[in-house]
Amino acid sequence: MTNFDNESKFFLQMQQGNRRAFEYFFKTYVDMLYAYALGYCRDSDAAEDLVQEAFVRFWTMREKITYSESIYGYLQRTVRNSCINQKIRERVEDRYRREMLNGETEVFDWENDDALEELRCQLLGAIDRLPEKCREIFVLSCVEGLKYQEVADKLGVTINTVKTQVRFGYKKVRSDLNLPKNTLFVLLSILLK
Repeated sequence: MTNFDNESKFFLQMQQGNRRAFEYFFKTYVDMLYAYALGYCRDSDAAEDLVQEAFVRFWTMREKITYSESIYGYLQRTVRNSCINQKIRERVEDRYRREMLNGETEVFDWENDDALEELRCQLLGAIDRLPEKCREIFVLSCVEGLKYQEVADKLGVTINTVKTQVRFGYKKVRSDLNLPKNTLFVLLSILLK
């Protein structure tokens, strides 16, 4: 029996609520996923939390997940997306904290913390709704501030792919939030260093 057949069998059992089948996936992939998450976030506690959340989501969403490739690939994408979302949240919170300490909040004209939190959630939600590859490129370029060539090198894509995906990302996020062009640049600047 191949590994694919084995995974498929365990996956079907897990979808029917078999906890031992779930434990098979957990024991098989937890260490690899932890190492992967640690490479992204460089914090052991955060890496543990992200991997744990990925497995909780895997279990709770088991009936809705379709098995078409390796389970590790699915779990790895889940962890990667969580890492990216966490980086975005950390940058927003850090930037907001610095703005508050420097007394520069009037630049953003926030009435209260609730307004900022709602806007942050809307922005994160719009970024999260981007197609997976587009989101990854958009975050690396627009949130982490990498140059187009650095993003292309890191992901093994052409610089034109990066440019196209960043343009698409801007257009989609602006459309989702119903914002004028320049307003999105200001909002994204909150996420940048």
